[in-house]
Formats: sequence, structure tokens, C-alpha cells
Amino acid sequence: MESTPNEDPSRPLSSVASSFPLLVYDYDHGDPPDIYQTVLSAADGSTRTFQVPEMRGHACLETPCGLVLAVDSVSLRCSLWNPQTGAKIALPAMDRALPESCRCLLSDAVSSPDCLVLVYTFGEPELLFCQVRGGGAWVTQSYDVGTYEIPGIVRAAPKKRYIQDMAAVRGKFYFFELELATFRATTPRFICDAPQVVTLSYLLESCGDLFLVCLFYPGCSFERLEEVAAYRMDFAKHEWCKVADIGDRVFLLGPANFAASCPATEHGLKKGCVYFAYDFLWDSNEFHIFDLKEGTRELAAPTQDIPVLSRKPFWMVPVVP
Repeated sequence: MESTPNEDPSRPLSSVASSFPLLVYDYDHGDPPDIYQTVLSAADGSTRTFQVPEMRGHACLETPCGLVLAVDSVSLRCSLWNPQTGAKIALPAMDRALPESCRCLLSDAVSSPDCLVLVYTFGEPELLFCQVRGGGAWVTQSYDVGTYEIPGIVRAAPKKRYIQDMAAVRGKFYFFELELATFRATTPRFICDAPQVVTLSYLLESCGDLFLVCLFYPGCSFERLEEVAAYRMDFAKHEWCKVADIGDRVFLLGPANFAASCPATEHGLKKGCVYFAYDFLWDSNEFHIFDLKEGTRELAAPTQDIPVLSRKPFWMVPVVP
């Protein structure tokens, strides 16, 4: 059954606040095209389709703490929007549109006087940030994390490295390339007979700790997922420590290296699991549930057909107090 809008097509996400976390599918509906959202509750698999007013005419970047950076497409006015309550915190306006591919993080709780909103882009050595409190403007800062060479291409000019994965923990930002920034912490490796292993890595904060989730694919493609593993950073030893039990919480992973932590039982989720929603080929709306302790896997999907998406499905998580 194809996804169709409800009788009341314009509804705030706060109307389904009890169903968070949500997997959100954006798609074009009608002629001329208009963006609608089908939201799927990870807890019970139920779906609802409507048009979220706060997302109309805005570029929206979800964050691991649940708040959403909303930028008006015309005026470039900005706010931090709480999709569970509808409340907004005004931010300085931007002087240009958001980059096409980027992520947003908050350094701390929004109540902190030092809380920063940080936007980093994929493909440009540039950070964009502003203070939540105290006014001021958005500030652009470039960075340099070195270069790399393309294997097999002789005399090719080295390519700049860009930050692809970042997490905020207790007021500090940590980014991950070959090692964790600010100190040496070697990437965990998967040992197998395959000549090469492709690793997808996700950094996230959970209960004040820094975690790394790795998805290991033997071979040179993403056809076969061999293992999903979670590691907690031991800051005293500067080491990643593998963990099989993450307690009464889940990790939610999505496109563009999005990663967040969420209480499990409180939100009707299976504790100790990794919920992974990322389709490399854009031909499926399925998501995976990996039980870290039991080593089991489940596959879930919407019970209704979703039209062609305007962006890859993304998570909206419960807002951290």
C-alpha cells in the first residue's frame, strides 16, 4: 500500500512524541512536488504520513541530542527546534545556505552557557559554529588534518583529508580518521581470511562516555556484513575497549555518519541493540537490529510502500533533557 497523507496533512511531530525515536522518510507528493514525511516508530513499527509544518521551507539537520537545526531556505534565519514539544530556540541567521552534505552537533546541553552548535561538511575542510546563548554570529573556521595518497595512481597529488565522523562528549568535540583526534587510539580491526575488510565507523556519546561502533564487511564491497561491534574509549589508557553489553540503551545509526544513543525500555526498544538504517543502493527502506550481547540480527521495514525519497531516511531521537 502506497503511503498517502492523513486527513489532516499538516501536523507537528509533537503529535507523535510518544512514538520517538522515529525513522523519517522524506518524499515528494503531488504535482507540483511538495515534501511529505512518513514517520516510522522503531518501537512498534507503526507508520504515519503527514506534512510536518516546521520542515516546510527549511533545511533541517537532526542532532544526536534530539534537537534539530532548522534554517529558513529564504531568510536563512536559524533555530534549534524540539520536534517533541515544538519549542524553538532562536539562533543567529546564517549568511549562506547550509552545505549540501553536512552534519550538526551540540557540544553540551542547551542550558549550558558554553553550548556551541557545530556544523561540519563532508568534502570541505571547514567548520561552522555559533553559541546557543549570548548572541553573536556564525563563525567559519578552516582546519587541516593532513592529506592522503590514492593507492595505485602514480604521481597523483595528495588529497586533503576531511572530517567524516565526529562526536561531542562533555563539552568537547572528538573526530575520527585513522586515529582519534588529540591522541593516538588505533582503529579496531576485524581479523579474518579476507584480503581486505571494509569498515564503517560511527562515533557517538552515550551516558557521558565516548563510543565507537564498527560494521565490518570482508572483501571490497558492502554485500556481506560479518560483524557489528561496539567499543568504549578508555581515556586513561587511550584505548578502545570492546563491549558486548551497553545496558538499557540502544545505538541508532544512519546516513552521513549519524549516530545517537537512546534509552531502551523507556521508549519500547530492545535493550543492548544497534539499530542501523542505511541503504547504500537506495533500493530498500529496511533497517537492521543487531543484538550486541546475543549476536543476533533482525530485519525490519515499513509496512507500507514509500514513494521515491528526496533524501535518505534519517533518525529523530528523543530530546535529551
